[in-house]
Amino acid sequence: PSVRRNKADEPTRRRYAELLTVTGDWKAALDVFAKLDDAKDAAKAESAGKALAQAGDFWWDYKPTEPTAADAIKAHAVALYREAIASGELTGLKKAVAEKRIASVSSSDSFNVSARGSGTLAASGTPRGSGTLAASKALYCVIDLSAGPDAGKYPVSYLAAEPKGGFNTDEYKTTKLVLRRIDPGTFIMGENQKDESHRVKITKPFYMGIFELTQKQYALVTGNAPAKYSGDMRPVERVSYNNIRGSSNGAQWPASSAVDVDSFMGKFRERTGLEFDLPTKAQWEYACRAGTTSTYNNGGDSEDDMKVLGRYKGNQFDGKGGYSQHTTVGSYLPNAWGLYDMHGNVSERCLDWDGALTFGTDPKGVSVGSERVHCGGAWRYGTGKGACCSFWSGTHPPSDVEKHAGHGFRLCMNPEASVGAFARESGTPAASGALRHRPLGRAKCD
Repeated sequence: PSVRRNKADEPTRRRYAELLTVTGDWKAALDVFAKLDDAKDAAKAESAGKALAQAGDFWWDYKPTEPTAADAIKAHAVALYREAIASGELTGLKKAVAEKRIASVSSSDSFNVSARGSGTLAASGTPRGSGTLAASKALYCVIDLSAGPDAGKYPVSYLAAEPKGGFNTDEYKTTKLVLRRIDPGTFIMGENQKDESHRVKITKPFYMGIFELTQKQYALVTGNAPAKYSGDMRPVERVSYNNIRGSSNGAQWPASSAVDVDSFMGKFRERTGLEFDLPTKAQWEYACRAGTTSTYNNGGDSEDDMKVLGRYKGNQFDGKGGYSQHTTVGSYLPNAWGLYDMHGNVSERCLDWDGALTFGTDPKGVSVGSERVHCGGAWRYGTGKGACCSFWSGTHPPSDVEKHAGHGFRLCMNPEASVGAFARESGTPAASGALRHRPLGRAKCD
């Protein structure tokens, strides 16, 4: 784009250029950066194909005003350093400094960016640790499930921004699975948004699936897709808490984060090496609200506001998404953080035992119980005070598969959990017994 020089416009222009880096359009971004006094020399040198090391130095030290651009700009600096090294421009001590910078963010395989990169962070295979830049700061995590239930590993990638065309496509509802990073913050849990005694503080970032897990995705992990209402891109249902986490080690939350190796979560952790789990109730509501304090997460309080957000009793037969009852995930509008169907379609299983709500810092719920919580709306519920189409939660025994196909789940992942927990042989107490699989990251999302 052509941007005329105007000092008063520079803050707006700078943020626009940084947003272009998030979308991966570095060519357009450089055209805008070239009009900024502090960036024009680096941008011109880069576009001319010379002094790439100088441009790399500039972008390495650049402090963006748009926080989401930070990873894309750092990745771009890495790409410039690599090109400068390959061309022979960087030698001696300067080369060593550049290599040290590359190593500090890439861990050899965390970045796969071409010269003058796309702004996309990508990690091939499994990250080397929960503290890698890609795992802890990238906006999206994508799991490739296409190898199916017999795969030894599922490729994992990290993206700084949505790809061209976005995520609301068949691919990301079937053979790939995408989660969005949710940063720490505070909110008031429950219906009364003026009750400060219900304030919750989330201190750790986590990734949340942007869609409910679909029948095709579940089948690609387990080899089967239980459902009353079948459809590859409809949410998996008729799966219990025990199906998801296991009835032995998986039943010990919150005392233990372990899961049974033959459960869905045990298989998924083994093939990704990542800390996947169900969300806690607090994580679920925090992600669903996306900063709102209204009845629904689009800022509204009426049934008309609900109609555009998800499938519920009032629109269960309208055919949107191709089905009645629950429908294709992503058929309605997302919240401000890009998460779909949290107020409707199927209600979603969480980690917590039923009981008195717990608040404060990173709450995990009560320590014992007989039923587990599920949150959010479902196709067979109506609206109104106390209905699950807002932030209501219900309960079911862990073994209940919910015969009416009202419950599913979405995945949560903690990128910064400590390493040390194990997935163990089904039926083996967590404190003893032979290991069946290799050590995994600590498998909690709290």
